[in-house]
Amino acid sequence: MKRVISAMLIFITVIGLMPAALAEAAPEAPTTKHICLMDANTGAVLYEKDARSKAYPASTTKIMTTILALELCDDLEEKVNVGSNFDKRGSLMKFVNNEELRIIDLIYGTMMVSGNDAASALAIHISGSQDEFSKLMNAKAAEIGMNDTHFVKANGLHDDNHYSTAYDMALLGRYAMQNQKFREIVSAQYWDVPPTNKDSDGYHLENANRLIHKGEKDTQSYLYQYATGIKTGDTDQAGRCIVASAKKDGVELICVLFGDPQGDKYRYTRFENAPKFFDWGFENYSSVSVSELNLQSNFNVPVENGTFEDGGGLTATADISGKIIAGTRDFVSGVISSKDTITANVTYRDGAAALTAPIAAGDEVGTVTYTCNGAAILTATLTADNSVDEIGNMISADPSESPLIFDPGAGDTGSPWLFWVLIAVAILAILMIIRILILRGNRRRRRRRRGAAARSRTAAPIRSRSRSKRFR
Repeated sequence: MKRVISAMLIFITVIGLMPAALAEAAPEAPTTKHICLMDANTGAVLYEKDARSKAYPASTTKIMTTILALELCDDLEEKVNVGSNFDKRGSLMKFVNNEELRIIDLIYGTMMVSGNDAASALAIHISGSQDEFSKLMNAKAAEIGMNDTHFVKANGLHDDNHYSTAYDMALLGRYAMQNQKFREIVSAQYWDVPPTNKDSDGYHLENANRLIHKGEKDTQSYLYQYATGIKTGDTDQAGRCIVASAKKDGVELICVLFGDPQGDKYRYTRFENAPKFFDWGFENYSSVSVSELNLQSNFNVPVENGTFEDGGGLTATADISGKIIAGTRDFVSGVISSKDTITANVTYRDGAAALTAPIAAGDEVGTVTYTCNGAAILTATLTADNSVDEIGNMISADPSESPLIFDPGAGDTGSPWLFWVLIAVAILAILMIIRILILRGNRRRRRRRRGAAARSRTAAPIRSRSRSKRFR
């Protein structure tokens, strides 16, 4: 009986510790090989299915191409001659050799109609070739933390050495959506390209992401009211893919679905499944702006060897502006209801008990970890508000601030005659001390001479008598 009761208690305890998000079962997607649902604010993974295994990203690769173009091209209105070396296979924007298009038009052509020609033209413009551009892609992937990704082509046309994972592509989607221009592009339904040197009509582009835009030939709508982007992809090897994003009540999620089968039967499967995962995530996940919690952000920081001109000390500010705390609904509700009990624990740089000068305003001096109900909910950087110099090494920014320098043009900041009087008194004092020392020295020398003379007179008769005895 005791064993049965113990087992029941263990079971109840385990169930109590399970995340609230698992209380409602996640949607099923039996034909989708790789799935990752991520919170865009924190990077937390809400759900995954074979998300860390190798997969081919197909045209979702163009997310990387676009974000690099936005970061590296200073003038998006610049016109580019596309030349003739761009890719002409698969989905295309359909421009021709030596056509002149603005960079922004090539970007929209890359993301909206998944133009392989547009993506490759961007790569060639930026780096001279797709091979060189792929080096930039892989460097950025490493920077983002896409550790299981290797890019070969700017447009994602199949190559066995061009691969990623659902998790890595969720990281990429999360990173890209932090760029406001990127968000604007992937959420647009249309884009009109003005006339070019080769086409007097220009181009009318429509978004191929059915969560954002309903196609003219679609008999059914797959529009999702919370959708914010991002990109679809299709190849025989990759299957049907999507990196999607949606935002509701301050929570933004990234959903990656890779590997649905090709064929008309599965043409819209990703557009049916993504909203299910989003709805599940929104139902079980929540967030709160740190600004609503009234957290302490200003701190007095001890400095062991600091010199403070104003008699104050070092103050520092925690960078919590715009931060969001996210988690299960129960977790976030608990934080909100217990906001008055949140504690701030400061850790100074190098783990020291106090800081060591010199410290410059703007220096990172440590971190602050905010804790609620025993759990860390947020960590922020602590930055110095003012500068602190080392004792004995105080530096004046303006020579006129030195007490030993008087600037007649600096205004009535003191009495200059008093300064010179003090200097004269100091000199006289020094001269008097020197004179006293000299007089004392002379007296000592005179005493020594008198003493020596007296000793000489006393010793003379004794020497005389001793000689007389010797000759007697």
